[in-house]
Parts: sequence; C-alpha cells; structure tokens
Amino acid sequence: MRTAMSKRKKIIMKLCMYLGYLLIAAIFIGPIVFLFVSSLKPYAQIESDMSNIRAFIPYGDLSLDNYINVIVKADFFKFFKNSVVVTIIFVLLATTINAMIGYALGMLNFRGKAIIISTIVALSIIPTESIIINRFMTVNSLGMLNTYIGLAIPSVAYPMYMYLYYNHFKGMPKELQEAAIIDGASYWKIFTKIMMPLSKPIITTVAIMAFIRSWSDLLWPTLVTRDGTYRTLPLALKSLFSDTYTDWGQVFAFSTLMVIPTMILFLVFQKQFVASVTSSGIKG
Repeated sequence: MRTAMSKRKKIIMKLCMYLGYLLIAAIFIGPIVFLFVSSLKPYAQIESDMSNIRAFIPYGDLSLDNYINVIVKADFFKFFKNSVVVTIIFVLLATTINAMIGYALGMLNFRGKAIIISTIVALSIIPTESIIINRFMTVNSLGMLNTYIGLAIPSVAYPMYMYLYYNHFKGMPKELQEAAIIDGASYWKIFTKIMMPLSKPIITTVAIMAFIRSWSDLLWPTLVTRDGTYRTLPLALKSLFSDTYTDWGQVFAFSTLMVIPTMILFLVFQKQFVASVTSSGIKG
C-alpha cells in the first residue's frame, strides 16, 4: 500500500515538475512566437490581435510583405553588413585579448596579481553607461568616429570576459604548463598551442556573449555614427519608430531578421555553451 502511494507521489511530483518546465519554457518562447507570427500579419490585424491570445496564432491574411518592405525600403542588408563587420571584429578581439589576460591571471605568478583580479571583479559591477562619455571622448580624440574600428574596438576589454577566462585557466592542470616549459616552450607558445585548443567551451561561451553584446548594442552606435554609412541594425530598427506612425509589421519583420542569426549561433554551439556553463564560473 505504501509502495503504491509513494509511486503515486513520485508521478505527481514529476508531473508538477514537467508542468513547471513547460510554464517556464512558454514564458521564454512566447515573445519569440509573438514576434514571428506578428511579422506575417498586416498592420490592422496586428492592432486588433495585440491584446488577446490571437496575437500568438498564425491566421488571417498572412504574407511576406513586411519582410519585402524591410529588405527593399529599409535597406536591411546594408545595415546587416555593418553589424556583421563590427561584430566579427569585436568577437575576434574580445575572445583573444581577454583570453590572454585570463591566462596570465590564472596560470602565471607575478606581483600585484591579486590587486588586478580584485579590480576586474570591482569593474564588472560598474555599468557601461557610467563610463561611456569618457570612452566617447577618447574615440573622438583619436579620430575614430563613424568608423568600424570606432564601433568595435573601445569595449573589447570587458571585465566579465576576463573573469570567465581567469576562472577557466585557474582550473587548468599546472603540470601541462610546467612540462611545456621544461621542453623549452615560451609562454606564448603554451598559450596558443596548448591552452587555447583545450579551452573551446569557454571560448565559445565568451564568443556567444560578445556576439550578443555587439549585435544588440544601441547606445554606443548612436553616439559614434554620424550618418547611415556605418549604421548598425539596432540603430536602423530605432529609425522605424515615429512619434506619429509606427508600422508594427515592419518593426516585427526587422526584429525577426535580427533575431535569426543569434538563434542559429546558439543552436549550433549550444553543446559547447552548456559544457562551459557547467565547468566555469558562470554557474556561481
């Protein structure tokens, strides 16, 4: 009797757990479904469906007109190219430079190391907005306004990425480095030939975080760009909004096209990302 009751309790607990998972998944997936579905509807239908469950249901006069208007009239691919160039520069430099710093802090011993680590931790809680004016003045004095370099370079050295790399390299076996030093390898060779190939999960994690940070950044491109030549996707999306009239169909279509690369990136590298989360300092 007790065995049957305990089995029933386990089944009920599992059922409640899975229902909780479904609820959490719905909370996160719901806005994406709404975005994709609304991007296929005309403006009048979006307005009528906005306040009820029909906003999540693909029905009515569905078409790709919003996407066509965004690609042709809003010149989507021009801004897409700008975002791709800026993001590639940012991701490559962010994953490399912060990895160098993390390796030095995690595996080398030198004077002042503890102070540097404490400073990085302290800087990680300072919001970007508090230093963005100083950063802008520096970029302006260097003549890098309205350039790809000015958009990508200034925020490459990021405290959170440094700390993630530091946590990762701190847990690497010191014997690998000691054996390489005995064989006559330099620190640069150890870093590039041994440590980096063994650090693919954390590199993937930092690359995804850097991609999202650069791809969705609005504030910095607003300050740095002066015309449409180097305007990125978030800034182009902002231009679709107006005080008098906003075509929500085009806004949703533009947003959908922006979201797709991020989703593809995460789906392709999700195994490495999860592996890094379970073995790095992100979980704590």
